[in-house]
Amino acid sequence: MQLQPLVPVHQFDKLPSYFIFAGLVFIPLTQPFLHEYGEEWYNTSPRRLCERALRELPKKPGEQFIILSQVLMDDINAGYERLAELQVKKVNGVEVLNLKHLRQLVEDGNQKNVRFDLDDERVIVLNYESARIATSRILKRHRIPHAMSIDLTDEQNAAELQSACST
Repeated sequence: MQLQPLVPVHQFDKLPSYFIFAGLVFIPLTQPFLHEYGEEWYNTSPRRLCERALRELPKKPGEQFIILSQVLMDDINAGYERLAELQVKKVNGVEVLNLKHLRQLVEDGNQKNVRFDLDDERVIVLNYESARIATSRILKRHRIPHAMSIDLTDEQNAAELQSACST
């Protein structure tokens, strides 16, 4: 069995995967994302992301390298808007396996606050209920129809999203 790289090289016929919570945009790192830095992406993209993309293999089945790609500014995330391109290591103290797992950890919502532990010992802590409310406001402001890509929804929600998108 050939091991696939932790960071996928190609994403043919596949829509980008994302999850947005309180304006924090989470994605799995892919080489096409790094290629957005231009022809010299190896030299111009963030070094720590580039090194991992080229060298690391998954340690567990289904593992993805999840990053906070950007922050859509809002009062809820004030002070965090400059954080970007950092690996998400944990949510509420639990190691993140992949993007679907991150979504589940966030939406579990059984705590007053949600905590994201990132690279470089950076931490984001948000009040869960305020962040949940802010998410719909931020999505509306940026004209983003859904807080997550269709691949992160369960079967019933996926069918509803698919029919809503096709009308």
